Amino acid sequence: MDYRDINALNQSTLKKILTSPQSFLQAVKKMESREISTEDHFILGNAIDLMLTSTREEFNSKFAIVPDDMGVTDTVKVILDAIYEELASKDLEVDLESWETERDIILKHVKYQNYQGNWKDDTRIDAIIKAGIKYMAIKLLSEGKTPITQSDYAKATNCTMALRGDKFTAPYCVKKLGKNIDIIDKFIVAFEHKLLNFKGELDRVIIDHNNQTIQPIDFKSTGKPINMFNGDFWKLRYDFQAAVYTLGLTKHPEIKELLDKGYKLLNFLYIVVETNLYNSPMVFEVSKDVLTIGLEGGQVFNREYEGFEQAIIRYKYAHENNAWEYPIEYYQLNGKMPILL
Repeated sequence: MDYRDINALNQSTLKKILTSPQSFLQAVKKMESREISTEDHFILGNAIDLMLTSTREEFNSKFAIVPDDMGVTDTVKVILDAIYEELASKDLEVDLESWETERDIILKHVKYQNYQGNWKDDTRIDAIIKAGIKYMAIKLLSEGKTPITQSDYAKATNCTMALRGDKFTAPYCVKKLGKNIDIIDKFIVAFEHKLLNFKGELDRVIIDHNNQTIQPIDFKSTGKPINMFNGDFWKLRYDFQAAVYTLGLTKHPEIKELLDKGYKLLNFLYIVVETNLYNSPMVFEVSKDVLTIGLEGGQVFNREYEGFEQAIIRYKYAHENNAWEYPIEYYQLNGKMPILL
């Protein structure tokens, strides 16, 4: 079962409706396009996840290691990316021999970026072709994959080694833990709740048949000092994620069968590593009280947070009333929001 093919809401998309209906719609659009973020921290985090949970072969099928210096300026890179995307969108053959023959397309994007506007058109085109030979070759070699720079690849490798070498994080990050212990990576939960279909993909679930425990795990990387994770936890609403994943586990047929036999579902764990490795990686445990806030909402540091159940209410209202322009309160108060004290 391919997670992306499951027609259901996921937690990262749904929680956007707590910001606004429009934020939710944008998240849905991104999910449906299967767009992968090209921001460095997302790429690095995804690389670490894959190194921990998959094989070298799968990593190579999804990532292409590229030089740190692609040999082009930012402006030239924008032009070359636009040329590449247009050729691909028009189903024109894109290869090392043909892309530079599409001079009209090249000129269009050169002009759009106002690249060397005082040069003759042919000179501008030739300059882009000369500058882009190496860059386009790398793009073609990495087609269909996520490019990761050599320095970020090295960071991901070092982070993975740190997680597997630390005495506290190692038991959750190694490939094997002994007899009668199952390590299941990319564990998919698909479940119904409040007449809606949801899905989730946990980084790892460890089932210890000796001690009859089930341990859900998610791996996180951060560019900040690791002692700041608690603040990011609430800012990024990882309580919401943990709550949805835990609920999904309790409804998963295989997990439910084990729970009925007396197995214990342990508290959700976040295994966190700094990408710069100034500090050692750490394990963060989600208590029952925190999980309740993620599920039902509550107060943290004198601030009210809405949870999974409130997000469902907001989604249903917007969906059933086709009310996506404003938050539910704005409609209910006839277009006048009060200033809160």
